[in-house]
Amino acid sequence: MATAGIPQLDLLGLDDLLTLGRDVHRRAGSSRRALSQQVDRLVDAATNQIIPATDTPGAQAAGVTAFIDKMLSDWYTAEERGRFMGGLPQLDARAQTRVAHNFVECAAADQIAILTALDDEVTALRSHDPAAANRHWFAMLKYLTVYGYCTSEVGMRALGLYPLPGRYEECATL
Repeated sequence: MATAGIPQLDLLGLDDLLTLGRDVHRRAGSSRRALSQQVDRLVDAATNQIIPATDTPGAQAAGVTAFIDKMLSDWYTAEERGRFMGGLPQLDARAQTRVAHNFVECAAADQIAILTALDDEVTALRSHDPAAANRHWFAMLKYLTVYGYCTSEVGMRALGLYPLPGRYEECATL
């Protein structure tokens, strides 16, 4: 699939974003093209704190990490992918500073504190330069996590949006 870069997503309407997200989920497999095994674990740990399993399934059950890998592989430009991948080591660096462990080995409370600090930084950046905030690697991670969750069947069921009204869904329970 040729890519024009993630900023093109801003030009899509809600229906098109939903269709694209669902198509990415269908095409996402278990093998990773953009994420190494170590980075896959790191992204999985972060997304599971952004959308944790509670009384509803979380990011892991929705296949968000596979979704992110597919988006990075097929939709992000090399520059966008590099910015995203270049920021991920900050999770381990902050965890090392905070508790002398890698991010995936931290307690949930420490992971949440690290992610909250990053989110606060993006929020502060957004007040001065919204475009720069949207290019921040953590904003990209958070966006893809929410987008991946909300367009997955698991996420749509948890949100009460499945099956979609006015669409044909074979074998869907109504």
